[in-house]
Amino acid sequence: MKTLALIQPTMRFIQQPLEYNAERDNASPTRVRSRRVRIWMLACLASMMMSSVVQAQTPGVRTGAIDARDGRRVSIEQRVEQAFRIEPVVQRFKGRRGEVIPFSFTVTSTGKTMQIDVSPIQLRQEESGIILHDEHSPPMEGVKFTTPTRFTLNAGETVELKGTVTIPLAKTNYLSFGLLVRDEGMVDEPTEDDAIGGQTRAAIRYVTQYVLRVDVETGLTNLSSIEQMEIEDAQVVSHEGMPYIRAYVKNPSNFALECRVRAELSHKESANASKSRSSDPIALFMPSRANLDDDEKYLVRMMPNARLRLEAPLETSLIDGRYDLNLMVSNGRRTMLERTFPQTLLVNSFRALDTRIANLGPGVTLEPAQIELGRVEGTQRMVTLEVKNNSDDDQLIHLVPRDHLGDPMSRLMLSSTKFELTAGRSKTIRALLRGVSKETSQWGTLDIIRRNLKTPNDVESATSLPLELVHKQRPQLTVAAGPLQWANLTDGNAFVIEVANEGDGYAPIQGELLLGRDDGSRPHRLLDGFGRWLAPGQKRELQFHLPAEIDAGRYQIRLTVRSRDNLSVEEQVVVLDLTEEMLRGSQQTSNDAAAVSNADVDSNSLR
Repeated sequence: MKTLALIQPTMRFIQQPLEYNAERDNASPTRVRSRRVRIWMLACLASMMMSSVVQAQTPGVRTGAIDARDGRRVSIEQRVEQAFRIEPVVQRFKGRRGEVIPFSFTVTSTGKTMQIDVSPIQLRQEESGIILHDEHSPPMEGVKFTTPTRFTLNAGETVELKGTVTIPLAKTNYLSFGLLVRDEGMVDEPTEDDAIGGQTRAAIRYVTQYVLRVDVETGLTNLSSIEQMEIEDAQVVSHEGMPYIRAYVKNPSNFALECRVRAELSHKESANASKSRSSDPIALFMPSRANLDDDEKYLVRMMPNARLRLEAPLETSLIDGRYDLNLMVSNGRRTMLERTFPQTLLVNSFRALDTRIANLGPGVTLEPAQIELGRVEGTQRMVTLEVKNNSDDDQLIHLVPRDHLGDPMSRLMLSSTKFELTAGRSKTIRALLRGVSKETSQWGTLDIIRRNLKTPNDVESATSLPLELVHKQRPQLTVAAGPLQWANLTDGNAFVIEVANEGDGYAPIQGELLLGRDDGSRPHRLLDGFGRWLAPGQKRELQFHLPAEIDAGRYQIRLTVRSRDNLSVEEQVVVLDLTEEMLRGSQQTSNDAAAVSNADVDSNSLR
């Protein structure tokens, strides 16, 4: 491995320009389409047409922008007012094919008089599941308005928007009709009075629009539309160091549909495929529903001709080898569509996995993988451990808690220390802190000895998990970091930094490196550490591996390494020219140290 030490950081923080996200609900209160406005030089700013009303003036949120006339910094205060409100934004009904269903929405002015236009529109869906309007496609037939589609909404007035939808004869279990309600709005030209007392001011005028939906569940069991769905691809990918199932499905029909999608992962080389599968089928969800916490999270609603990304975390241990990832599409009662995708998985691709799930051997796991008990704030006196046996054989498990000197930890009580675990079963162990100790804290390991009951005299595996008991207070954190370096590793190029725990207790380590260019593109976010505990006296090298698509050029690097309670271990910002020779790992690498800039960092180049 060749490494190259980087020159010391030119600054420790990047001052960001103001980025204001103007968001308007295009489908529901939780699904929005945003348009971003960046304000760099604030001498004068013309009004712009968007959605809602914004006034921006001093004083308020500060930016890095400079007034070109006298070099003064300009502050911005933001205030958003929508021109009108509509309730609800989505109405859901149940009906049969051919049935006519009335709908009604309430439009309320927020204090201005305006012209309102209403029209049926076609809906489109982004890959994340967010539903937007499609002005370039003809709307779904069957929408009729019984109230005017163009009217004046006076200040403080409330108007009912009414109409009907006729359910078509399509054989689908779900339909969605879109309605666009838009304020025509007028843009005021800026005047000399807009800058009072020599102050620099900015104003943005928005046009409010709502995309409303009328959703209908038809109750059909003849689901020919679901059978037309296409399962395009499915993979197990690394997401923040953890295995994540990511799949792509497409609805090629001209009608919306509802379904549920589940996945199962099975190891090809297992003697018993049913036991090697993930313990339960994993329900996938659209990213737009990731924050829901009920069963609605896993309901997949697909608009006509939509292509969606579905995903879910894979919370199970893995071993290197070949797998089958099986995807199943159902209507909630039975599987309508199924497809299998072969996978080759390497555990090293999921570097955060062992911080949550300890692998005791093929198919045998213990959670959590890092164990802390205590009597101080932020700790628990009892922790539940779960041992799972998804292997093909019955296992004998022996648990032994020891301190860092190898002596038994007498203050830790386990509900079971030696037990047999049948293949395909799991067992829960309670770890309890008992009595009073003279020690302030203790650190050590929970040693786990595993034997296969087919050969009980032979130790199949011995694993040690980090264990800490906090009796009176946590030991003070003392973590040191070395220089940030460029390294050509056997598995690719990376930025590396060594951290060392100089304290008297475990130190969790979390590292983040942002690698960005000055072209306005989103920076690459590279992670390592993942909260894995570092033992006293132990050193570890954090490796931030570069994506394969990184090209040569000038980059700004922002490194943050933190520990427990958000303690800052290291923060650096450097500017670096990545050359072709560095990316190829040639002998010229050592000559590129001068490519690290000592000039002032451009505050706009990483955002």
